[in-house]
Amino acid sequence: MLLNTKLLYQILLNPSRGLNLALTDWQNVIFILREGKLLASLYHAAKRDGCYDAYPHFVKRHLYSAYVYANRQAQQIFFEANEFRLLLEQVGITAVFLKGAGYTLRNSLNSYGRVCSDIDVLVNKNDLTAAEAHVKKNRWQSETLNDYDEKYYRDWAHEIPPLIHINRATVVDMHHNLYPPISGRAINIKKFISSRQKTQSGCFVLEPATTVMHSIIHMFANEDSSSWMRDLYDIILLIKENESVEFWKVLMESSQQTDFEFEFVCCIKALQHYSNLNIPTDVVSYINDYRLTKLQRWLIQNAILPSIAPEHSLVMSSKIKWAKTIVYFRGHWIKMPFAVLCKHFAFKSFFAIRDQIMGKHHFDPKLPQNPNW
Repeated sequence: MLLNTKLLYQILLNPSRGLNLALTDWQNVIFILREGKLLASLYHAAKRDGCYDAYPHFVKRHLYSAYVYANRQAQQIFFEANEFRLLLEQVGITAVFLKGAGYTLRNSLNSYGRVCSDIDVLVNKNDLTAAEAHVKKNRWQSETLNDYDEKYYRDWAHEIPPLIHINRATVVDMHHNLYPPISGRAINIKKFISSRQKTQSGCFVLEPATTVMHSIIHMFANEDSSSWMRDLYDIILLIKENESVEFWKVLMESSQQTDFEFEFVCCIKALQHYSNLNIPTDVVSYINDYRLTKLQRWLIQNAILPSIAPEHSLVMSSKIKWAKTIVYFRGHWIKMPFAVLCKHFAFKSFFAIRDQIMGKHHFDPKLPQNPNW
């Protein structure tokens, strides 16, 4: 059986579909979903569907192993998020947890089996300097960056350099916006923060419709499509769990107010293409009436929709590789003015070539000599 992204979504959204798979097909599905960080998500989906016990034995072993790993990470997220929240509250700063950590803290449907590589938090820009200074006094640090990367984070990006706990190696990305200010599309973040909700753990997250809007921005206005299959699955489950007339109304208004209408259109097109969601008729009408340029239509059909495929050799055709390359360059193009983009590529290319020749850490600061050595 030829595996493709649509089939993988069918298995995730209707796990009983997996009962008809041959063992060799199951092997490939496991390979791909592990690469896409969705193996534990299938475990929970199959449990909800009641078909998990009917799966082949080796499939259940892989799914259960992924579940154990994801469950342990969820416990770590609760601990780390609470520690970070309390730390910032010492200086009167409220952190709003985003993306994977936010899903887990809210206990939303898509959080079951969800894994993430770091914890994302959002603070007011006015609080950013105080927040960074305080956490760095309490066993958090940033890696030493070259002058260019430091300028990139401080002047152009929507976040500061990643913070790493010196004992636990936990990584926190502290944001002051949801999109780079250098793009000219930075969001009025006060409105997003004002919609926050307090979870049972005491940590704050964005309310559901705003959470989905952030997920849409993070996915469709980004150059990195490696996690797009998981990102769209997040959006599907978040909508299933929260959809109502009011939810869709707030979501559409949010796309207009943030000026990310095209990304919202991309999302609805992707949902129609890959999922079994029933999109409300007024949303479909809005999408159909939205005036797309010829280039935008071409991008959706030939770059954005194919790029949702996970980056695994079993599904990565030459067409998908080209689509992901287009998405990569588009993502950079919309994030930076042309002059800044050219400068950025020139610097990053130079550093990449230099590191290939001299070694990545050749120019790192030297450690002081220990006289006892």
